[in-house]
Amino acid sequence: MSEQLLDEPAQASVDDGAARERTPWQALVWAQKVSWLAAMACAFVLEASTLLGQPSYFWRSTFFDGLSFAADSLVIWLIIVVLIGLTNRVLLSVGLVAAFSLVIAVANRVKLGTRLEPIYPSDVDFLTQPKFLTTMVAPRMLVVAGIGLAALVWAAWFLGRKYEPKLLSIWPEHLDLRRQFGAVLVRALVVTAALALLADATRFNDPGNPWRAAYEVGDGRKWRYWNQQSNYSANGFVGGFLYNMPTVAMETPEGYDQATMDALTARYERLAAKVNRTRTGSLDDTNVVVVLSESFSDPTRLQGFQLQQDPIPQTRATMQAGTSGTMLAQLYGGGTANMEFEALTGQSIGLFSPQMSSPYQMLVPEYDQYPSAVGWFASHGHEPVAVHPYITSFYKRDQVYDVLGFDKFVHDTTLAEQDRIEDNEFISDQAAFDEVRKQIDDSDSPLMVNLVTMQNHIPVDGNYTDPIGVDGVDGDQADRIGNYARGLAHTDEALASFLQGLEQSDEKTVVVFYGDHLPGIYDSSITDQNPGEDMYTTPFLLWSSEGNTKKVLPQSSPIMFLPMLYEMANAPIPPYYAMLDRLRTRVSALEQGRMLDPQGNEITEDDLDKQGQRLLADARLVQYDFSIGERYSVDRMWPGSLR
Repeated sequence: MSEQLLDEPAQASVDDGAARERTPWQALVWAQKVSWLAAMACAFVLEASTLLGQPSYFWRSTFFDGLSFAADSLVIWLIIVVLIGLTNRVLLSVGLVAAFSLVIAVANRVKLGTRLEPIYPSDVDFLTQPKFLTTMVAPRMLVVAGIGLAALVWAAWFLGRKYEPKLLSIWPEHLDLRRQFGAVLVRALVVTAALALLADATRFNDPGNPWRAAYEVGDGRKWRYWNQQSNYSANGFVGGFLYNMPTVAMETPEGYDQATMDALTARYERLAAKVNRTRTGSLDDTNVVVVLSESFSDPTRLQGFQLQQDPIPQTRATMQAGTSGTMLAQLYGGGTANMEFEALTGQSIGLFSPQMSSPYQMLVPEYDQYPSAVGWFASHGHEPVAVHPYITSFYKRDQVYDVLGFDKFVHDTTLAEQDRIEDNEFISDQAAFDEVRKQIDDSDSPLMVNLVTMQNHIPVDGNYTDPIGVDGVDGDQADRIGNYARGLAHTDEALASFLQGLEQSDEKTVVVFYGDHLPGIYDSSITDQNPGEDMYTTPFLLWSSEGNTKKVLPQSSPIMFLPMLYEMANAPIPPYYAMLDRLRTRVSALEQGRMLDPQGNEITEDDLDKQGQRLLADARLVQYDFSIGERYSVDRMWPGSLR
């Protein structure tokens, strides 16, 4: 802004003249200093929300290596500049951004504490789900936080009115018309330039993006997509947040075109035909129940504490007598919808771009139809039913289930039973299993049921009057573990009763039962003693009312569950499942940043032999084709999967 436009004397404060009088030019310099210092302070608060508890080298990396802290501060400063340009109030604008930064920092700490995962851009969807938010944070804390934030904004407004130097007004009437227009034009250009730079930041993952280039300045800088807490710690909170902005779900695999997909499809059609020649069973007249048991795990596997009784003896006995194994979870403390997505679609989160943090929120709702087991089973005479004893909008399931092809969605307000156990605010697993049994009994057709339970969702503090005793820890940690273990015991009883009822029924039923992740209840004293896959390992089992054969499967991902179920039932498979079956001979588990071979060894793609690399490349081609590609192969690789 030129000195010619700013050479008029400052007007007196609208208050009582207490504010220091400065020329508009001096006021502008003051505003620049205050806004930049405020931006740095907000950036520091956001960085600290991730860095607290992290090793010292992360603090050093964020603040001294490269430009990440400066870039974070610059992004926040541009937001303040836009607000100043729109409101003409420096301290009010700073107060608004500071309040917003504090909200994000607190939310980040809460999420890290429960899921070891920072805030993502896609988490904005949860703002429309107050019921879920109040389960994560006590309502009293939300009220206190709201009052505190309102007080912070009011204080900024009050101090600004009383002490802030007067900036040149948005439409300075004391100037002649030409200079009025010039002043407005300069202000508009500043706001427009700041908005343009911020808009460019939202395209962070585009090739050649200058913001990303700024964050990548420095020796050895690397985006840690396999561990987002480390990613945010090393590259700054704002940098990590921008890195996770929505982008293309997958890069186009090399050689992708219709000819390539036709040749690939023909190859797996031949493989499926070869496999099916020896398979004499069928699931066409059998109920198929897929159960994702919220936070179901085996805490007796963990080091650092001992339970005074086994919380899942009946589930353990069922696993030992039949087909079972362990699952590699994507995340600790979260990722439920992603594990459900993998089980239903056979598509791996590990093959998507790292920024695809939630296909249910970021990918599936963009389509009218999406290939899944829902359509596949429906094309074989099954009626697809989804059961989730919680709000329908959670992870956009009300939209996602429709796109996947479910005929019916039974949820928290439509379940026949809505019982809770003691002080647990979530509907019990027994009520959820009873609903599945009711749906089976009421239907003349075989069902494909997808059940996602909620009973063991956090918070677990104080849920039960008889928590299982815990040795080796005390205080709140012991209370949380004991209450969680008691919840598992209730699930253990409900599952055993459910399977017993199915076994006594005249209808044939098969069940896939798996835990999606460990609960985010363990502090660092326990997580530090359980490295590697320990905090990412949950049980799963495959069960049939027609009888079960003992078989221990290697650690797996949910994409393998239904192909393994067909193998257990000795039933014919589509070419898509033939491909996944062949892939698991080389890669038994695949999640973002982790890949295991059938012996449980962590491997990379370079460790695979040529056949393994080709199988993984084929899986990548098919996943691209099914998800965002042209879907050249869907009708042949997985006939009926689009519904």
